[in-house]
Amino acid sequence: MRPSREVEEFVSTFIADETVKARVIHVFSALPEEIQQHFLRDPGFSIGMPDWGTRALIGSPQGSHGSRLVLLKSSLRHRSRAFALYVIAHELAHAFLRNRGRSPEEDPEIAADSIAAEWGFPRPSPLPLL
Repeated sequence: MRPSREVEEFVSTFIADETVKARVIHVFSALPEEIQQHFLRDPGFSIGMPDWGTRALIGSPQGSHGSRLVLLKSSLRHRSRAFALYVIAHELAHAFLRNRGRSPEEDPEIAADSIAAEWGFPRPSPLPLL
């Protein structure tokens, strides 16, 4: 699937690293259209790449429904493609769910893994050591 110009431009506003940008564009383009539009039209959604560690993180201000931030480590450019795509999809799933489960009883990590898999990016087994 060829990414849309809108997706490429959107991701490019957040990510400068060419390898990570290509991986984010790949995952973003694989999302269902309504999910893509959900992110593209949300002024509170953003993606960033701080330089502190090897994990991707998701955060939003406590009690906020307006801001969502996906932070991806630049080290994702050195990880296997399958692992990096999974991490990106998993973190986008957290953003979509606002870091909650799909129900009050569901663990947010299980929910994010499940949605990432539905989007075509299952959790690699076994996970690589970080």
